Amino acid sequence: MESTSEVPDDCCLVADEAEKEALALKIFKETIAEIESHLAHKAQLRSRLHTTVQNRPEESYFSKLDSSIKKNTAFVRKLKNFTEAQKESILKDINTLNLTKYISEVANAIVEAKLKMTDIASILQVCVVLHEKYADFAPQLLEAWQKILSLKKEEKVSNPSKMRVDVRFYADLISCGVLTPKEGLPLLGSFLTNLIHGDKEEHNSATIILAFCKFCGEDYAGLVSQKLLNDAERFKMTVPTSNWLPPDKRQNVRNLLREYYSSLCKHLIQDHKELQNFERQNRRILQTKGELSNERKEKQEVLNQNFAKLLNMSQQFADILAEELPELRQDLSPRDEECSVLELCENMSDQARETLNELLWENEEARQFYENLPNLSVYLPNLVPKVTMEAPPLPDPAEQMIDIEKEAKEIEEGEQAKEEGDEDIKPAELEDEKEDVDVPVSLQSNKVLLDSFLTTLSACVNREMIDSAAIEFSTNLNTKHNRKKLVRALFTVQRTRLDLLPFYSRLVATLHPYIPEVATDLCNFLRQDFKYHVRKKDQINIETKVKIVRFIGELTKFGMYPRADTLQCFKQLLLNFAHHYIEMTCHLLETCGRFLLHQPDSHQRTKVYLDQMMRKKSMLASDSRYLTMIENAYYQVVPVDSSSRSSHIKIRPPLHQYIRQLLFVELGNKGSTNKILKQLRKLNWKDPDVATYAVRCLTSAWKVKFPNIRTLAGVVAELTLYQEFVGHRIVDAVLEDIRWSLEFPISKFNQRRVSMAKYLAELYNYRMVESSVVFKVLYTCITFAVSYDRNVESELDQPDNLMRLRLVLTILDTCGVFFSSGLAKKRLDCYLVYLQYYHLFKRSLPIWTEDNPFPVAIDFGIKDMLLSLRPKLKPYKTLQEAADAVENLEKELMNKLSQAMPELRMDMVTADDTLACIEEEDMEEGEEMPEVDDDSINDEQSLSRSMSQMTTRGEATQPDDDSATAEDDRCVVTAPRKALCPEDDDFMAALDRMVAENIHEAYSRGKEASKAPAVDIAIPWQVKASLKKPSDGSDKNFLGDSIGGELGGALAAAEASSACAAVASSPPSASQDNPTVNFFLMTRKGNKPQFKNLALPSDSELAQNLRNREEAEKAEKERVKKLTLDFNERQEEEEFQDLYGGANRPAVHNVNRDRRGRFQHPKGVPDAELIFGGARKNR
Repeated sequence: MESTSEVPDDCCLVADEAEKEALALKIFKETIAEIESHLAHKAQLRSRLHTTVQNRPEESYFSKLDSSIKKNTAFVRKLKNFTEAQKESILKDINTLNLTKYISEVANAIVEAKLKMTDIASILQVCVVLHEKYADFAPQLLEAWQKILSLKKEEKVSNPSKMRVDVRFYADLISCGVLTPKEGLPLLGSFLTNLIHGDKEEHNSATIILAFCKFCGEDYAGLVSQKLLNDAERFKMTVPTSNWLPPDKRQNVRNLLREYYSSLCKHLIQDHKELQNFERQNRRILQTKGELSNERKEKQEVLNQNFAKLLNMSQQFADILAEELPELRQDLSPRDEECSVLELCENMSDQARETLNELLWENEEARQFYENLPNLSVYLPNLVPKVTMEAPPLPDPAEQMIDIEKEAKEIEEGEQAKEEGDEDIKPAELEDEKEDVDVPVSLQSNKVLLDSFLTTLSACVNREMIDSAAIEFSTNLNTKHNRKKLVRALFTVQRTRLDLLPFYSRLVATLHPYIPEVATDLCNFLRQDFKYHVRKKDQINIETKVKIVRFIGELTKFGMYPRADTLQCFKQLLLNFAHHYIEMTCHLLETCGRFLLHQPDSHQRTKVYLDQMMRKKSMLASDSRYLTMIENAYYQVVPVDSSSRSSHIKIRPPLHQYIRQLLFVELGNKGSTNKILKQLRKLNWKDPDVATYAVRCLTSAWKVKFPNIRTLAGVVAELTLYQEFVGHRIVDAVLEDIRWSLEFPISKFNQRRVSMAKYLAELYNYRMVESSVVFKVLYTCITFAVSYDRNVESELDQPDNLMRLRLVLTILDTCGVFFSSGLAKKRLDCYLVYLQYYHLFKRSLPIWTEDNPFPVAIDFGIKDMLLSLRPKLKPYKTLQEAADAVENLEKELMNKLSQAMPELRMDMVTADDTLACIEEEDMEEGEEMPEVDDDSINDEQSLSRSMSQMTTRGEATQPDDDSATAEDDRCVVTAPRKALCPEDDDFMAALDRMVAENIHEAYSRGKEASKAPAVDIAIPWQVKASLKKPSDGSDKNFLGDSIGGELGGALAAAEASSACAAVASSPPSASQDNPTVNFFLMTRKGNKPQFKNLALPSDSELAQNLRNREEAEKAEKERVKKLTLDFNERQEEEEFQDLYGGANRPAVHNVNRDRRGRFQHPKGVPDAELIFGGARKNR
């Protein structure tokens, strides 16, 4: 039987597939037939017009028709309001009216008519008939279309819906032959080109282009949809195409449409990414704050609608153009670690609900007490419940939760929002009990029963007794007057009987379904009394306040007091978190904090309020009693598993605990720095374990209070003087931690990242780190894994992540003031250009909008930093200005580098938007150091020694100077090499002579005028010029600036080094045994000087005297030069010490203050014993 039953099923499946295949083939053939008929109809119209245009009627034919103005104007109005139903009447009017004088009006009416897509075929038939009769119709129609379709570049279409129909109408007029291609195609091509090129970003005109592709794509671009191509390939048939236009023109139109489609795909991908980013932000806001603002909700709806519309158009374009739709990557970033409790509760299994019950209640007995209430309908069948007890529906997290962000900000700032009527709040007033004389006897007996009931109510200290009391009141005492007295008795419970509050709350909850007035009145009294005590801000009646908050908490757990109102009470207490309000907060949390935390609708707000409470606790200067109460209340709400807690507790040796006590607790206390330093020096640094742990603690700057990081850096600097390896290991660890924080940008480590950046800057202030290391870190912050391409998003530097800017600001605010001279100043100037570009690039990203503005704290931080470091620097306002500045800076640096180091062949990479780190290469092993003057080395060493002498133990660091970074600059940065040239030698020689002459003249003026007047005379420039270029190749001529020997009127000039040069430059033919020195003898013949060459041996007395004189002058110049430089150096050191020595020295306690003599009044101090009597005591 099984085999026989399976065969018919298989046959049915085969039959169904065959039937579907036949149906698909039939539909495809019908589509092909429609396309063929459409193309044939267009071809028939073109051939018909081609023949009929040549045989238009003559003028005599029109004279027989009606030419009345009334009918013609009515016909024009009818064309302006054309519909498909009017086609027959309009065709009839065309045959009866003479429209020769109204052709222009007819053409304008047809163009201005508000048509629909279904009216195109009818209006085309009307245009064909008019074109067959009137020769002026086509030119007038083209002129009217030119007014409509003349679109300029970057011009927007005012009415896209009408333009969508007009473009199809105009294109069909050309394809039908009413307008010739030669006349109509240029206007259509220019319109489509301008429309597409001006709409590649916003795509507001996509519907116009889509309509053109859908209705006219076959004729103008040969477009066939992807579905037809697939069916044709499936059934092995061909799709007919139009050959009306040449292939090259169709290809041009197709390329234009594909170009528009590619821009549409980019827009789609960009909108999809923006939508995902916005949804991710909304999820984050929901997790951290609890609710989305109305503006964000509206914006998300708008983004969803725009994206859906854009996606629909892209899909239609892809099908028509037979292109592939771009892949839209989904957001694969992990969601926040903690999911919303609301989401967890939507699909909760039984096991999960059991787990939730365990979180809500301490044990099963407590759950039974608060959830299982007696049903009074069993005892009173006729009693109808007035309130239906239904579980409240889970609210939508985006619509029902309160604005936690604003409330958390109010709590943190301590600003209490005033509510209506807060100023007139008074304590809850209960009606006085009045005894009516005329009360009947039955009511008086009822009063006695009520009094006995209220008396025994205080003895109901277990679950059975309070349930019995509820049944008794509902059966025997349920009157309006008794209900008010019950509320009064419950509210006025003794302030010391806190044990009765859970049972009274159970009584109210039991009566609530049938007697809701008790719960409502009691909650109103408690709410009013709570507001009164909060507004009064007194420090009395603490027991009454505790009773109120504990009563509110018990009623909250029974569902009588709204959870939102309880959280509002929690918020009001946090706004005034001091003294009695701390105790009230702790009692409220101990009563219902755990219940509120694990309820879906109050979880987020309770969690935020608890965090705010612990934050306020860390800032409290209260006694230990309040701190202990806060901690107990918090950990009672958020219990820690004992097993997991014991497994995570670290048991440290006493020495490790002592080191942590010194660095993390005592550091920063007054006068503790020297003590901590002494204790750290006493450690056994030779022990690897002790040294490693001490270094690790000294590196953990995030565990120290932020203001104490400077003190920690000072301790490390002092400790390095005794244990040198400590400084190296700490600096390496700090740099490694900063690098790790950049590679793993986890938000919970942000405080650690800022602390380590601050620590690095303080280490530089204490000269533990060189400036080049700091700049490497600064450049790494703005270049490592940073993408300056808007289309490429870096995973390590998200668009909304501004932590790197905060790190840079922290470093520059701490140590940037010391980059004020030398190479460090130039480095900072260059870095500020790159920093401004990075800041403006971050600010220009599309993620920052009016609803999500760029944080003003970053903008103000950048401005304050620039104002403090470079007051005269004008910040860049736009990203383009910063980009131009970066490009100019890089060009300037490359030009200088190529001029200074021509042997260094660098690959010139074309500039793009990507910044790169400024690489500072160390010198290779085989490379020789450039030669340095001994004088410059001595100067640097002397300045370095003076700086080190000025830095005392525990003193703040001094600003960078040229000397402080000289050694670092030579070792790290490859300096440009000096290119030797003869012009420099001539310049230096002339400079030395000028300096020597000035010193000699000043020295001569200081002495008594006992010497004979100088006989030196100036050498004519003609002689110098002739001597510089000797005509022959013989001995070189040399000139001096003084008279030599005993020659009275002779001018002799030669330098001490000239003799050796003359010998070396003499030709080989000259006698090497007897070198000569050329002198010039100047004589005067009349008023004209005569010059004669005089060659003397180099060992002659005249040449020897001249050489000795020049050597003595040179030695004197060197001595004076050294004295001058030493004087300037000492003067600069003194000025430097005066300016910065006292300003940066830490404040030291004045130990001589107590030794100062007391002020003695000139008249003396009055004698109290003498005035008031009594025996005087010897002092």
